[in-house]
Amino acid sequence: MHKVPVILAALACLGSVHPAFGHGEKGKEVPQGWSGNVAAGYVAVRGNSESTTANFKGEVQYDQDRWHHSALATAMGASKDKDTSAEAYKAQLKTKYDLRETVYTFGLGEWNKDRFSSYDYQIFEVAGLGWRVLRTATQELALEAGVGATQSRFDDGTDNNEMIGRIGMDYHWHLSENALFSEKLSSSIGSDNTYYESLTELKAGIIGNVALVLGYLVKHNTDVLPGTDKTDTQTSISLEYKF
Repeated sequence: MHKVPVILAALACLGSVHPAFGHGEKGKEVPQGWSGNVAAGYVAVRGNSESTTANFKGEVQYDQDRWHHSALATAMGASKDKDTSAEAYKAQLKTKYDLRETVYTFGLGEWNKDRFSSYDYQIFEVAGLGWRVLRTATQELALEAGVGATQSRFDDGTDNNEMIGRIGMDYHWHLSENALFSEKLSSSIGSDNTYYESLTELKAGIIGNVALVLGYLVKHNTDVLPGTDKTDTQTSISLEYKF
């Protein structure tokens, strides 16, 4: 655990060398059209599985006036003796519409398939409001709250469908022209299960549009099968290309 602060400090120092990430500014117009990124690397999984494996992430955004659309896909798999021992996939679609500069509505659809946990899959559909609380030259913070539904299936074949409330946070801190710290939190709260996810990342530009990314992901379900850990963590290091 003592190695993590050292790596974070090294990435922060690296962030002062090659300019790649621009600072956000209050009132600055969002770039129009398509943008996105792809990343690949290695991840160490802890919780219901103790393994080191490869991961992939791809994300695209389309911005047009007050509309902001995004699509996210991640994949991770662990194998032993050429057989797949565990795998995890995630797909998410999200649309935001600006009511004004600081307030927006959003719709979200998310699918998770995680053989590292006791769930075969979890699906979420949510609609709600977002508030851009902080927008400065170096920091942005948005809070969200919404309601929706979830459909999930355990590994033993039993299903759980329920209404949920969802709260979330999205924070970005531009440490330098080239280093970016981000924290994304979400909690989907139901009467039977509460699903919590936290993603912490530190990005440092290497050259051009290529960055080194250190990430820490926490997934937590309050309702799991007997003998299953409620919390899984993933520590990753990857290379990201932004376009």
